[in-house]
Amino acid sequence: MHLMPVTNSTQTRFQTGSQMLRTSILYLGLLFATATQAYAQDTTPVTGINDGPYAVYQSPASPDKAGLDVSWICNDKLQKQSFTTSGNISLPAPCGYPQALAIRPAETSFPSSIKFKADKVAAISDIHGQFDLMLKLLQGNGIINQDWQWTFGTGHLVIAGDVLDRGPKVTEALWLLYALEAKAKAAGGAVHLLLGNHETITMAGDVRYLNKKYVTVAQHLNTSYPQMLDNSSVLGRWLRSKPVIIQVNDMLFMHGGLHPDHQNLNLNLQQVNEKYRQTLGMSKAQVKADSVLDWLYGSMGPLWYRGYFSAPQLPVEDLNKVLQQLKVERIVVGHTTMNGVYSHYQGKVISIDSGIKGGVKGEMLFWDKGQLSKAGANGQKVAVPDAPEKRKDASD
Repeated sequence: MHLMPVTNSTQTRFQTGSQMLRTSILYLGLLFATATQAYAQDTTPVTGINDGPYAVYQSPASPDKAGLDVSWICNDKLQKQSFTTSGNISLPAPCGYPQALAIRPAETSFPSSIKFKADKVAAISDIHGQFDLMLKLLQGNGIINQDWQWTFGTGHLVIAGDVLDRGPKVTEALWLLYALEAKAKAAGGAVHLLLGNHETITMAGDVRYLNKKYVTVAQHLNTSYPQMLDNSSVLGRWLRSKPVIIQVNDMLFMHGGLHPDHQNLNLNLQQVNEKYRQTLGMSKAQVKADSVLDWLYGSMGPLWYRGYFSAPQLPVEDLNKVLQQLKVERIVVGHTTMNGVYSHYQGKVISIDSGIKGGVKGEMLFWDKGQLSKAGANGQKVAVPDAPEKRKDASD
């Protein structure tokens, strides 16, 4: 795969992007060293843990022909149960996720389509292990009921990345979305979980932002956290079936954003998704060795880009070109934390990282018959406002 020839202006943007990426790598390297030292110094285990299930295929190479080994941590004690099949089974709920789970056959194919039509759309982003707040938002806005059953009918729910890291209930959040995916499909709707930068860094072994609880859980399971979500596990294989970018109606959804120079990769959006799928878990050295991957996983790529909100801010003319080329009306992104859902560039960009990671409050975006609105956990919808001049921007 080769990059297309670039213009002088594009060349300059690539050079600027490369400089930003090199600075980011140095900064992230310092953070990683600091975080690693902190983990090494603080070895006190978390106690009173109830977590799970963690379901692992007995034969990862042939998950459809093997059994399933399942583990839970119940009040700091390891519990295990084995099944002779790996799909169409019901897992009990001894601890951790509080409901029985229907485990589906292993994912065997990557989604063939990235374009969807929906009568109504809801979107949420950057849950970061704050399961309780996520639950309140979904229930308060009629996505699910008090029994966690899908009540959004033929609507589509989009999660724009970053379910992992930071908070203490990542496992519960993943399993709820896993369960809702099947329930929504049965009702004629859909759940679209997109990968964010925190999913990809975890798959690559980066645990800087991992909640301390999961360090102890990994010790109970005698493994590492990235291995708990690798391709041998039900959740890990499921996550690896997820895209980075999708289009629903006239909206393009992704975690970070789309820089105009993505066109120079000579990849359509479906190929971008496939490129990520093929390379999840690669080391930094492997990524750096490939110019396309170096760009996709860098600060200008769709998982990390912040140019809609942070300096140097993307000119509106460049944004218009992206929208025209892709034939969409707007781009919806998370990643950059604000204190609510906001409109930017006169509605051409919508930011939906509303600060859920803090565990206190958050908002969801709604699209209904072409009209945009937002709501918190009380379900009271209001028009999406323009972003305030002073924004609360996150660093990761």
